[in-house]
Amino acid sequence: MAQVVEKTSASKLLMKWLFSLIVPAIVYFALPIDGKAMTHEMAMFLAVTIFMVCVWGFELVNDTATGLVLPVLYMALCGVPGKIVYNNWLGDVPNIVIGGFIFCKILQDTGLGKRIGLGCMKLMGGSFIGTIWGLMIAVYIINPLVPAITGKGIIFCAIVISLCESLDFKKQSREATALMMVAFLAVASSKNGFLTGGGDLPMGMALVDGVMGLKTGWLQYATWNLLPATVFTIMSVAIVIILLPAKVNKDDLRNALYTRYAELGPMRREEKVAAVLLVITLIVLITDKLHGMTPGMGLILLATVSFLPGVKIMDGKKIKEINFCPIFFVMGCMAIGSAGNYLKVTQWMADSTFGYMEGLGLYATSICTYLVGVVGNFILTPLAATVSFSAPIAELGVQMGLEPRILYLSFKYGFDNYLFPYEYAVLLIFYGFGYIHFGSMVKVLAARMILTIPFLLAVAIPWWQWIM
Repeated sequence: MAQVVEKTSASKLLMKWLFSLIVPAIVYFALPIDGKAMTHEMAMFLAVTIFMVCVWGFELVNDTATGLVLPVLYMALCGVPGKIVYNNWLGDVPNIVIGGFIFCKILQDTGLGKRIGLGCMKLMGGSFIGTIWGLMIAVYIINPLVPAITGKGIIFCAIVISLCESLDFKKQSREATALMMVAFLAVASSKNGFLTGGGDLPMGMALVDGVMGLKTGWLQYATWNLLPATVFTIMSVAIVIILLPAKVNKDDLRNALYTRYAELGPMRREEKVAAVLLVITLIVLITDKLHGMTPGMGLILLATVSFLPGVKIMDGKKIKEINFCPIFFVMGCMAIGSAGNYLKVTQWMADSTFGYMEGLGLYATSICTYLVGVVGNFILTPLAATVSFSAPIAELGVQMGLEPRILYLSFKYGFDNYLFPYEYAVLLIFYGFGYIHFGSMVKVLAARMILTIPFLLAVAIPWWQWIM
């Protein structure tokens, strides 16, 4: 019996490896390589990226190893310089990941994360679904105050992890996956309601304004997008509730909640100090335009403060307990966008797709730009795609006599849909903590990707037509 199981397992493993090798090879040889519009390096980039996505998706190689080897493959096989594939290490993301990990450790060790999570759950009546909607409401309260989406993500990621630990929700369990996905989707979906919701939004809007000769204000943008973003967020959270229903008994959960909350007792000194740091963190993130510090800089600074005498809620022993390996996976995956932009894969995608939209109406063209965003997300980062596609999409709208801002906003919703963590840095951070089950995550995100099309057709595009 054991031999049969072992043979079956080996056969499945072989099939996964064959699939991971054959599909990229087919893509490479199917591409129209002419040395001009499509070069050998561009085709190899697409093949390498698809290969690594398959390897990672099938869990054939450890995530850390995947992140380490991806930049090397781009350098060796695609001719991308090292300063390009490793350029992201000079940005803010490494600081955000490192500072975020330390921040989560502080919330866990001091018990403040448990108190916040259990307290929110208690206020929502102690039910699992109540907690889910409570998380979404909390995100909406913080959303306009904290411009950096990564900052918002780290805060709620830490709170959810503490909540899972306090209620014994195991890593990758349905309950832990549901809570983490709700926190992530609420942060990611609600950002579209405000021009300051994410760094890519004002950049993209400025490019569109440049084509149209206009200037979009914060309030004007909110008037256009707050209602659609709210509906989109509610839809995203509802998908999690439907596809990942909690298996816990409601009464048992409520009893466990009240018992665990009572066990916390009064706030200890460490919790109070951590609470002060949390408030200061929020202030730093909210006022980033005033002091000029990026979210990562603020998190690292506050993490350092936690080691100081008189504060001392972190020390050498505690920081050694933190697993920093996911940072290599995060940074390796971010090399995809840098390499794709360097090789001009973006321009090739634009030239290959926009020509087919001539003669289509507003709704059909908007859905096409949405699909461009979805497909582009597999190879580019949001910032790279925003810089490369926003102006051409606006120009396409002007040429076709369609509202360019509707086409652009539809495209941005495409870039807010993903299947794999490597496609979006914030999802990478949430997934990197190990609480999200991969298969369940893909199921939720795939459903959201499909349902966004009727959302655009029935809600967003009609609203934009009326309000603009």
